[in-house]
Amino acid sequence: MKYDDPKLRELLAGRYVLGTMPRRARARFDRLIAEDAAFCADVREWAEIFAPIDAAEAPVAPPQRVWRAIETQLGPARAPAAPARGSWFDSLWLWRGATGFAAAVAVALLVYIGVFATQETPPMPTVVAVLSDSKSGAPAWIARSGRDDQVTVSALGRQTIDAGHSFQLWAIAGGPPRPLGLLSPVPGRGIAIPSSAVPPTGGVLAVSLEPAGGSPTGQPTGPVLFQGKVFSNPL
Repeated sequence: MKYDDPKLRELLAGRYVLGTMPRRARARFDRLIAEDAAFCADVREWAEIFAPIDAAEAPVAPPQRVWRAIETQLGPARAPAAPARGSWFDSLWLWRGATGFAAAVAVALLVYIGVFATQETPPMPTVVAVLSDSKSGAPAWIARSGRDDQVTVSALGRQTIDAGHSFQLWAIAGGPPRPLGLLSPVPGRGIAIPSSAVPPTGGVLAVSLEPAGGSPTGQPTGPVLFQGKVFSNPL
């Protein structure tokens, strides 16, 4: 593969940072980064772009039932007996302690697998597109695929808008823009759209400033304030 095309280099760097590359392709890209300073700079730039997304995500703690199950299997904690005098290498307490620790780790691992392997875990959301400010380039909106063949588009930070206007989302893929709905300027209040409405990879999601209630013509009438390419089609 030739890496002279700037658009290809940008796409690969973005996919690398997002973690959507297959394992072998990622290994090849690791070598490219080590050998190509320009590629390394592209990856660093994408990492800075996506940094606000990481900061916006709240950490998820394991359910309490997992810890309770581990405690039940391990039993109450007991203080270790004082080691006998003599060489630490010959200490029976040391070897018993090491064996007990290994057994505890094994039990904890089995409990963890037993709890989660038998449950259906919801699919991890996949970043479909990041819409950046047309002037500053700062990421402002994110589109993520989840369950039920839907994509959620929401603000990364509170967006400023007056009561007389609305943010409207559009899909652009080689033809006239298609309206997808009105966006809330408040983070966490995203709209869900069908995955089939999202443009294919390489298409664009855009947000324009429209009168309150949306465009009266079915096409953008105000300035396009935010836009971003689709990284991966969720279909």
